This record gives sequence, structure tokens and C-alpha cells, in this order.
Amino acid sequence: MEELVRSIQKQVRIKRVACWAGIIMFGLCTLVGFATQEWFMTLLSLGLTVLAVYGLTQMSGMTKYASEYQPGKGFRYYRRTVQQKLRYLTWGQCFLAVFIILLFFLQNGGLIPFLMAVFGILTIQFSIKKRIKNHQEPDAAVLDDFVRMGIVAGHEQIIGVYKDFVHLTHTFRGNQIIIVTDKRLISVFVEEHGRALKTEMLLAGIHKVRAIGTGFQGQGLLLSVSNRDHNELHIHMVGKSIFFSPEQFTGSLLRALDAALKSGTYPSTEAFPAYQQTRISLHPSEQGLLRNPATM
Repeated sequence: MEELVRSIQKQVRIKRVACWAGIIMFGLCTLVGFATQEWFMTLLSLGLTVLAVYGLTQMSGMTKYASEYQPGKGFRYYRRTVQQKLRYLTWGQCFLAVFIILLFFLQNGGLIPFLMAVFGILTIQFSIKKRIKNHQEPDAAVLDDFVRMGIVAGHEQIIGVYKDFVHLTHTFRGNQIIIVTDKRLISVFVEEHGRALKTEMLLAGIHKVRAIGTGFQGQGLLLSVSNRDHNELHIHMVGKSIFFSPEQFTGSLLRALDAALKSGTYPSTEAFPAYQQTRISLHPSEQGLLRNPATM
């Protein structure tokens, strides 16, 4: 996972350089178009400059943690309702549609930018929008399975779930279950033969949060959290399922985190550690816990 995090951070740095190059190049084209009174060139270059600036602001702080997390602040997109997210994405599609129309007026608009814009519209419509609208919460049977396997405690309230497979009996190495309860953030990373590594972090101890869009057109999301003891938990939600949305799960996490931090520290009788990793089994014939946890 650490190697994946470094790779994604490198991608973000490359995108930031590309945005700066776009700002400089299209900004100069805007000035040239204005000086020569080529108004179409001016408007097109200005639009691309604004797009490059927007991309740069979106990546601000992605390669490192921001300052201490403040309940209710930041991550505005993920805090929005389903309808607000869909409306925001529709505006993005409209911008890409305008970009395509402008390319038609250019004799040498370029096939690659045209195809990228079309692919962006289709990805938003049939992948990102679809999974936001179809995002599922686990039913009672799935919740019982989580308790039986030792992933969550029976008295915990599950706020949100993300997973990249359909059934617990059909998992492969690299599959993940991400759960946020009213008290903990839990990551279950599937290894061989139904074994899994469970990592949990107490919500009340989380100090910093970072979200990085990954994949082509930002289809996935790398979510990283750090507590005051400098333990880190990295969660990579690939975003390929149309039934589990990284955007909706992140919104659930933020709501649970806000509630936990506002309520203060849990009582000393609380059974959950600040950070812990445990080996568990997803096999129905085995109990959840495979060995004693190593609390950190």
C-alpha cells in the first residue's frame, strides 16, 4: 500500500506540472488572441486557462496532509447530498460539451482532446453518476456476517460501507471491505485463502484526512487518515463497482468523524484501541479472529 501511495502522489505531482504548463501556455495564447483581435482564439484559450487553474486548485494539498482536521470544514464535494453531487457533475459535463463544440470550430482542433472530452462525459454519466445513485447500504444479513467474522462489534452502529466485490464467499486477493461505524474506521484487506488483514482506527483519535482522486478521469479515490500517534491508514477505493460509491462512503466517513470529534474523547472503559491490526478469516466455517491482535 505504501508503494501505491507513493505512485499516486507522483501522478498528482505530474498533473500539477501539466496544469502549470497549461496555465502558462493558454494564458499566453489568450494575450496573443486579444492583441490580434482573434476573439474565438481568445475565448477558447481563456476557457482552457480557467480549466487549468481549476485543476490546480483541486490538487492543492493532495500530496501531503493538510492542517489539522476541523469538524464540518473542508471536503465540500463529499459533504454534498446525492442531488447536489449529480448537479455538480452535470455542470462538469456541460463544460466538456462546450469544449467539444469549440473544437468543431477549429480546423485543427485535435482528435485526442476531442476523444478525451467525450470519454470524460461518458465516464461521468455511466460510471460516477450511476454509482452515486445506486450506492447500496448493507442489509441485515451482511451486517450479521460482519459481526460473526469479528469485523465489527454487535453494539456498534454502522454508518457507511464500501466494498469492491459482491459476495463475501467470492473474494480474491486485493479485495477490500471498508466500514465506518459510530466509533471506528475499519479496513479489511483480503489476502490468500480467505484470510484478511483488518486495520482499525478510532474516529475520536483521527487528526488529519487527505483525499486524492485516482485513475483516469478521477474514477477512484485514495483516502488517507492519520491519528495523533502518527499511525496512518490508507484506503484505495478503485471505484469500478456501480453499487458502491467512494464519494458516498467518504461523505459517510466525514459525518461520522464530525460526530465523534464533537462528542469528545470516549470513556476510559471503551474497548476499542486507538489503532490496531488483526488477522481474520472470511471463511464461513472459521471464527473471525485468527490470532491475538497487535495493538499499536
